[in-house]
Amino acid sequence: MLVRRSRSKYASEAEHSSPIWARRILLCWALAWCAVAIGPAGASQAQGLEWHLVAEGRPMPWPSSRAWPADSIRQAASDALINLQTKGYLYARIDSHRVTAQHGFLYATLGLPATIANVHISGAHALDSLRLQDGLQSQPGRILDAAALEADAEALVQAYAAEGFHLVRVVVGALEPADAADPRIAITFHVDEGAVLPLSSIELLGAQRTRSGFAERVAALKAGAPVQHFDPAVIRARLNETGIFRTVHAPTLALRADSTLIIQIPVTEAPPGAFDLALGYERNDAGNGALVGSGHLALVNMFGHGRTLSLTLNRAPGQISRIRARARDPFAFGLPLGLGAQFEGLQQDSTYGKRAYGLEVSHQFEGRMNVFGTVTREVTRPGLSGLRIIDGQQRIPVATAVFAGLGIRVRTVDHRTNPRRGLVVETSIERGRKDRSLRVVRADTTEEKTRLRQARLHVSTRLFVPTVRRQTLVLGGETMLLRSRELDESDLIRFGGARSLRGYDEERFRVPFASRVLMEYRYLLDDDSHALAFFDLGYVDASRMPEPYRGFYPGFGVGFQLATDAGLISLTAAASTEAPSEVRAHMSISLGL
Repeated sequence: MLVRRSRSKYASEAEHSSPIWARRILLCWALAWCAVAIGPAGASQAQGLEWHLVAEGRPMPWPSSRAWPADSIRQAASDALINLQTKGYLYARIDSHRVTAQHGFLYATLGLPATIANVHISGAHALDSLRLQDGLQSQPGRILDAAALEADAEALVQAYAAEGFHLVRVVVGALEPADAADPRIAITFHVDEGAVLPLSSIELLGAQRTRSGFAERVAALKAGAPVQHFDPAVIRARLNETGIFRTVHAPTLALRADSTLIIQIPVTEAPPGAFDLALGYERNDAGNGALVGSGHLALVNMFGHGRTLSLTLNRAPGQISRIRARARDPFAFGLPLGLGAQFEGLQQDSTYGKRAYGLEVSHQFEGRMNVFGTVTREVTRPGLSGLRIIDGQQRIPVATAVFAGLGIRVRTVDHRTNPRRGLVVETSIERGRKDRSLRVVRADTTEEKTRLRQARLHVSTRLFVPTVRRQTLVLGGETMLLRSRELDESDLIRFGGARSLRGYDEERFRVPFASRVLMEYRYLLDDDSHALAFFDLGYVDASRMPEPYRGFYPGFGVGFQLATDAGLISLTAAASTEAPSEVRAHMSISLGL
C-alpha cells in the first residue's frame, strides 16, 4: 500500500487490510516504484539487450530497470507488465516477443484502462475533506495512475502541515471495485491527523551571538504557537537577507522529549562589524590630482537582535565634507516593526552647513517587500560666503524644513554580495514644507520670510538576468526629482561620481532633476567575485537655475570585485565621452572586524 506521512522522522506506521486481488495490484505497483527508484544506475551495471515495448501497434515509453539478457524474457515481460499496470492498464497482457542481435521487442495488448469510480478521504476532521478532494489529481472518471496517487498523498500531507499537523500520516487504502456491477476502482485516502505540536524554539547551530528570538521573528514564527506553513527555503532566504550570516543551511524539524517541535538551522555568523574604505582619484579645478573618498564603519547584529549602528565620513572635492550616522532595530520593542534613526551633516566650505534628522518606521511583508515611512527635519545655516548678497538677495537663506514620506523596498536576489538573478527596487516620495528667511536688498535692506511646499522623489532599480554560464547582465538606473516653486542652492541634488554617474567628478552636477540608466555585463569568478564592463547614461536638467543647462552624459569603464581573506576589494576605472583619456579610478575595501 502507499503511505505518505509528514517528513518529520517521528511519524509512526499503521496497517490496513485489503482483498487478495487488490494486494496483488498494489504489490505490482510497489515493485514498479522500486524499479524506477533503482533507475539508470542498474542499467549501467548489467549487460544485455535493449528491450522495447510495443502495445497494440505503437511504441510505449518503458523506463526499464535494467537491460535484460536475451534468456530472461520472462523477467523482461514482468517488468513491462508492471509498467503498464502503474499507468492504469490493470488488464494488460504480454502476447509475444521478438529478439534480434541487439534489441528485444515485447508486444502487448492494453485492454480497457482502469478508471476511477469515486474518491473518499476518511479521518479528515480538522480540514474540509471536500475541499481537500477538489485539489487531488485522482478524480472520478480519470484513469487510475500510480504517480498521481503518490502526488495526491503528498499534497494531503502538505495541506495538513501548512495548518500545523506535522505528525499527519496518509495511507492509500485497498483499491477495490466500486461494487459488483461497477468494475471501476474506488480510492480511499486514510488520514491520521496526529496532534498539533507547538514550536519550542529555533536553534541556530553554530551561532555565538544571534538570539533565537531574533531568528523566530525573521522566520515569522512564534514560540508556543503551531508551526504553520513551514517552508525551509523561505526561512533560509529570510535569514540570508539579514546579512548577519555568512552561510545558512536548510532548516529541519525535530521532536523534543516534551512533545514540542524545534527548528534546527546550521549557520555561520558574519563578523560583528565591518569597515569600508572607498577612495577615488580625479583632477581638481586647478588641474591637479585630488584624492576623494569615504570611510564607513558599521556594527552589525548588536546584542544578538539584528540591530545595526553605522557611521560614514565623506571627503568630497571642493572642501566639502559630510557625516552620516544611522541606527536601526529590525524589531523595535518586540514588535514586527523596524525602527531607524539617522543624522546627516553637510558642510560646504564657508558657504553653508546643513543638518538633517530622520526617523523611519518599516514593516517587512512576505515576498521580501519592505514598506516604510519617514519623517525628516532639515536645518540650513549660511556661512560667511552664504551671507553675501547676489542679485539683490542673500545667497543662502536660513531655512528649516520638515518632510514626511512613504517608500517601498523589494529585494529578491539569489546572493547578497554577488547576485546572478533577481530584482532590487527602492522607491520613495517625500512631501513637506520649508520655512526660510533671507535678506533682500532693494531700496533698502529687508528680511523676507517665505514658506514653500516641496516634494522629492527617488527611484532605484536593478535587474539581474543570467545569460550563459557564470555570466550575468545587470540593467537598472536611478531617478531623482525635486519640485518646488523656488529652489535654493542648498536644496539641489548632488549627482556624479562612483555611486551615481561613473566617469565624472564626484558631485559635479547640482540640479533639481537627475536620472541614470546603466548596463553592466559581469563574469562571475566565484561566489563573491566578478569582473565587469559597464555603460552609464546620465541625464540632468537644470533649466530653472540661474545658469541653465541640460543634456545627456555617457560614461563607460571596467572593474572587478574580488573576495579575499581580509574582505571584498572593488576597483573600477571609468571615463566619459567628454574626455575619454581622463580616467577616474575608484577603489573600495570592505574589511570584517
